[in-house]
Amino acid sequence: MKLLAFTGAAPYYPGQGRWNNGCPESDAPQDARGRTDMMLTEYHLDALKEIVNTGIGRAAASLNSLLESHIELDVPSIRLFAPEDMALVRTDINANELSCVKLSFHGFFAGSAILVFPPESAVKLVSSLTGATPGTANLNAVMAGTLNEVGNIVINCVIGTIGNILDKSFDFSLPNYLEGRLDELLMSHQPTAHEAILLILTRFKVADSQLEGSIFLIFEVGSFGTLMDAIDALNCRS
Repeated sequence: MKLLAFTGAAPYYPGQGRWNNGCPESDAPQDARGRTDMMLTEYHLDALKEIVNTGIGRAAASLNSLLESHIELDVPSIRLFAPEDMALVRTDINANELSCVKLSFHGFFAGSAILVFPPESAVKLVSSLTGATPGTANLNAVMAGTLNEVGNIVINCVIGTIGNILDKSFDFSLPNYLEGRLDELLMSHQPTAHEAILLILTRFKVADSQLEGSIFLIFEVGSFGTLMDAIDALNCRS
């Protein structure tokens, strides 16, 4: 697999000045969009985990209010890779037919956020929220609308928190309910030939219901350097 991620000290970007502990020195440009190197340092990795964890925690609090049940969350894992390697990425989600809510965002960054549930978890979640009996026509009728509402809450919490912490704004598309294999769901936006994908994966479990889900954030390659520079700027302000 052609993994693009690595950890280490803050790198030097040729022709763009040096970066000292994530902060640009005097000869570095202020335009974040000029950075083209697809590098993920240990500093950026830790910062992303902390920022995303905050957003996911807020999303969990919103779901707690809906489900009236405690939600456990994993520390996010972060991977950077080429789109042709998506099928090789191991996520421990093996179901052939998954339920998913996908929402695109654009602004200072651009990409997609995807909330994925195995079929049995999707049924449990919708049944818990609506009171519909699993396996009935009533539950099938409200499945898409209910999961769209949940996905909209969760994704807006995560992306909104990233924007608030980094002081950047986003516009969102309407949530879209999809079903299919994981690789089909993640790659349905038809990436360009030279795109790279930053995948941030976390899992949560509702203790009373034993339902599980995963959140994926896919940033387009044109947004990756901008995201890294926003994190650098956050460190400089602190």
